[in-house]
Amino acid sequence: MAKPPIKPLQKERENRSADKKDLSFHAYNVTPESAYTSILLLASKEPEILCQTLRAITKFSAQDMVNRVTLFNLQAISFILPHVDHPELNIRRFALKALAQLCQLPRGPEQVLADPQNLRKIAYMLVKVEDVFVLEFASLVLSELTREPLGCEQLVSANILNSLCTRMKNSLDPDVQKNCLQTLSNLLDDPVCASEVTKNQQFSWPSLLALMQSQYLAIQHAALKTVDQLICRYKDQNVQKTFRASTGVLDLCDILESYEFRDVHTLVLGVLRDYVETEENAAHLYQSGCILRLLAYLEMALPAMKPHCLAVLTKMSFTSNGRDALFETGTDLVFCHQLLSSHVDLLADAAMGVANMTKLLPSAVRMSDTNIIEALCGILGDDAAVWFYIRMNALRALAELCRIIPKAAFSVIEPKTFASLRNINKKFKDNPIEAQRLAVQCYINLQNYHVSTRAMLNADFMQELINILQRIDISLKIMTCTVLSGLMKEEIAKDLFTMRQGEEAVSNNLKIEHIGLRTALCMLILASVTEDGADVYLDLGTIHYMVENTQARYVVSAWEPALEAIFRNHPSAKFAYTGRLDINDFTQEGFYVLTRLEQPFPSAAELARAPPPHCEPALLCALQPPRADTASGLDIRTPYRQSESRMAMRSTSRLRVPLMPDDPHLRGYLLRLKVWFGDPAKSLHYIEIEDAHYEVRYRDKCEEVSTSLKQRAQLLGEFVADQMSGLTQERDCSLPSVALHLADLMADFNSRVIGLGWVRCGGALERAVLYKVLADRLGLPCALFRGSSGHAWCEVAIPEVDPNEQQDVDERYPAGLLRANYVVDLMAQPGHLLPRGGAAARRVCGVPCALYTARSTEPCDCKPTNVKPKVA
Repeated sequence: MAKPPIKPLQKERENRSADKKDLSFHAYNVTPESAYTSILLLASKEPEILCQTLRAITKFSAQDMVNRVTLFNLQAISFILPHVDHPELNIRRFALKALAQLCQLPRGPEQVLADPQNLRKIAYMLVKVEDVFVLEFASLVLSELTREPLGCEQLVSANILNSLCTRMKNSLDPDVQKNCLQTLSNLLDDPVCASEVTKNQQFSWPSLLALMQSQYLAIQHAALKTVDQLICRYKDQNVQKTFRASTGVLDLCDILESYEFRDVHTLVLGVLRDYVETEENAAHLYQSGCILRLLAYLEMALPAMKPHCLAVLTKMSFTSNGRDALFETGTDLVFCHQLLSSHVDLLADAAMGVANMTKLLPSAVRMSDTNIIEALCGILGDDAAVWFYIRMNALRALAELCRIIPKAAFSVIEPKTFASLRNINKKFKDNPIEAQRLAVQCYINLQNYHVSTRAMLNADFMQELINILQRIDISLKIMTCTVLSGLMKEEIAKDLFTMRQGEEAVSNNLKIEHIGLRTALCMLILASVTEDGADVYLDLGTIHYMVENTQARYVVSAWEPALEAIFRNHPSAKFAYTGRLDINDFTQEGFYVLTRLEQPFPSAAELARAPPPHCEPALLCALQPPRADTASGLDIRTPYRQSESRMAMRSTSRLRVPLMPDDPHLRGYLLRLKVWFGDPAKSLHYIEIEDAHYEVRYRDKCEEVSTSLKQRAQLLGEFVADQMSGLTQERDCSLPSVALHLADLMADFNSRVIGLGWVRCGGALERAVLYKVLADRLGLPCALFRGSSGHAWCEVAIPEVDPNEQQDVDERYPAGLLRANYVVDLMAQPGHLLPRGGAAARRVCGVPCALYTARSTEPCDCKPTNVKPKVA
């Protein structure tokens, strides 16, 4: 059976185009569906596709900043850069525009500047190309690239600054001018490239100043900013000189007087404020007549512009030439008038202007004739006013006026005005620390006048200052110490300081390891320390702390003088810590010595309060009789007696001398010796020698004085030894006998403190102390030294003339050069004067020991000896 034929897959078709073939490509439209596809199309070599793609990208980028970020993340800059110099003009335009848009992103310039050729290629377009659109977009790219320091460096190296300045001056397109101005401004912001702009030959002030009055606001802003950057180069003398020679200042004032340019008045005033920074520029502004124009503008300006105008005038008050100019034009009175206005924004600058103008004395006098003090204090007292910087500047002005004008200082201390100043530190929790410092500075300035100083001498004000010392700010503490030191010139201030426990505040602050603060505190101690205050410092342990802190004594220069000042007012502590009292140290009433050294050294009140049993005695110098038996002030038995007013003032302070049994024996010693020796004030060695007889009687007088003092020193030594040689016929003054005698006295008085006159059996220490106490009141120069707990000796200063010197030489020596030259023997041969440094003197001085001292002493270098006291 035959198979059926196979069916064909498709029907046969006629090839109609077989005879006519077309090998060309027919164009078709491609529509990208994403930004990524568009960027890929930038790799095309067809101009039409490139042009349409770049045009679409610029439209997409202009719609929103998010779109630019999207393009940047897709690396669009790397695809656009090859086309910025494309032969086709439209492609070049759109490429530059798209590049400028992407360079406005923060990281946009980074990719372009990675290759220096990119910026150089764009920069040369400003030189060679004249197409307006290319110039606009190329200059815009440069203005964005020069925001980076690398872009400024590459632009300067491209050497097109001449073309950049020329385009800024001559271009007809305002966009090109604005972009070129912005580029120059960016270069001026760079400290390295700025000098290249000012040195360029094409740069000139007239072209730049003309742009300040452009009809386009953006160009005005850019021009004013560039001018401000240039005049702020104060060290560039060429820029400053050429601007003063130009019409720049007058042009700025013309803009201020034009209502048409009111939108840039704030910028113009800012330029003027920066311009008057230097002395020369301030003088130039005055010579140009611009100050009067500014004052006229201040009167007619809108309220929002007045603070900016006043700021220019205030800035001038910081320079000497500016203050002279403001005084000549009466601007200082304008500052005073503005303080009374209701315009709050003007108060800060007006107050600062007043503060600065007080540096010019004629202006300060003129301003003080107004009610400026009341106005400033009113601002201070207004709690609604802000501190920064209205009340702060008002406080500065007040401080300066108080410093230089007495009338202003007297007005400030009026009760109402002074209360507003004091409230700053009274309510310190509500006020800034800067205001507290300025208020204290006012106190310092007020001390220039006696009347205002007296107003601060009261207990409340002293308490306020001591409270300030307890705050944490170091600068405030230092300034307060300055105020207190100034007040201490008055004696009443020292009593008030002790009454208000100022020593305790000083003692607490001394432990703060700050050199400046410690120095100020030591200066305060130097000015304020009294006998009562020194006793308080001893009670508080301040003396012991200052002695022990050897590092501070070397770091703080005033540490040692302050310690010496305390010792001067507390000889008992000085003798305990240094082991010596010089011939200029007077053993005042209440002087006491411990027979055995203790650490730290106790105060007299602490010794009096010591409970039994009493072991180690303290010898007390109590020459003053009980108040019930007090005789007249002329009685020689009362050599020291405080006035009633002074005692009343110290009624609340600590007692220097505790209530102790009367010591008639010591007063009897002194009375007997004064009968023998006469009044020290009328003694032979105090009689003046007339100049006419000086050469004749000089040597004879010296010998007469020397003989008199030597006799007194010997007689006093014999007297002391006689009074302390024991109560029995054996005259036993050995150490056990002395200890037993002192123990009996402590039991009799039920106290560690024993009156020095009651001691009748004494060793070296007791005799030396009695000798020093009596010598001080008899006018005998005597020094007291201590070598150990139970050993002491005295040295006297006997002025003698060297027999070997020429008699015809007229030499006069100050009394301060008098030095001890004899050691007094009070034990072996009482009353003998031994030349200092000799073998006999070294035996009296004993063995040098490691005494706890505040400063190094020079003890006698001797060998240990056993000296048996001689029976008197």
